[in-house]
Amino acid sequence: MRIRNLDTFYWIATLRSFRAAAMKLNLSQPAVSARIQMLEQDLGTTVFLRGARHAGLTPSGRRLLPLARRYMALEQNVLEAFSGQTNVKQSIRLGASETIVATWLPDFLSLLSDTRQGLSFDLMVDSTDSLRNALVSREIDLAFLMGPVAEASITNRELCSFDMIFAATPSLAGKSEKWSVEELAAQPVLTFANNTKPSRLLREMLAQHARPTLDMSTSSSLGALIRLAVAGFGICAIPAAVIREELADGRLVVLPTEVDLPPIAFTASHVTGSPVSDLMAGVTREANAFLGDRMFRQTYGGTAAG
Repeated sequence: MRIRNLDTFYWIATLRSFRAAAMKLNLSQPAVSARIQMLEQDLGTTVFLRGARHAGLTPSGRRLLPLARRYMALEQNVLEAFSGQTNVKQSIRLGASETIVATWLPDFLSLLSDTRQGLSFDLMVDSTDSLRNALVSREIDLAFLMGPVAEASITNRELCSFDMIFAATPSLAGKSEKWSVEELAAQPVLTFANNTKPSRLLREMLAQHARPTLDMSTSSSLGALIRLAVAGFGICAIPAAVIREELADGRLVVLPTEVDLPPIAFTASHVTGSPVSDLMAGVTREANAFLGDRMFRQTYGGTAAG
């Protein structure tokens, strides 16, 4: 029995789709189907239900899945044990919020390239909601997102947090010496996408003070929010760390205000008990060590967990 066929079986069963497994393994669907046919010939039984909408398992397939999972976990443990010596390349499907990408992620990945040779990353930058869905559906292995992810199958570990501020152009900020919640609610406000916790909290905070209605624009792109704020389209509620350059050169200034915005907290989240869960836990520990450095706040403007 060829091990690669067992690997293919695992990914079809986990993703519940021949097509998704083919994309994960960079194979054509006919190649994936051929591997499963070979596996079934070797085992003398069928492992997938034919004609089902999703890739459902037969009783034999259900017996095989935990064995395949144990094999893949063992394979990862071997690669982990010889990470500094093996020529085998490993790829992690990493999802990250744009705040993380705009602050410390590039430096962290550069560090990992030295400490974990042979490890590469397939990076997905998206909103927390999209990253959560991708993680639960096994489309990514590890996510740095505004967590935790409230799923029994997901392991969460605190990473860091960033202070939120109100900022605007100097001309707009100068309209008040100390902005009240009513004054903030009277201006166009720019912030994270609607389906994020910071956006929901901000809307709840300001909507009751808006007259007549709150003018709040949202986006999943931090870059777009920053450009709109610099152009004078409104007040942005955003992590201070992602506009350090704009604050330093005076294009944006922090609004003095009586309103306190809660910091946004990030977790490293991965699927519990997956074949790569030990590797994900190891990468997470290295991220915690990296963020725990005493220079973190000075360098990135954030607070490390713990």
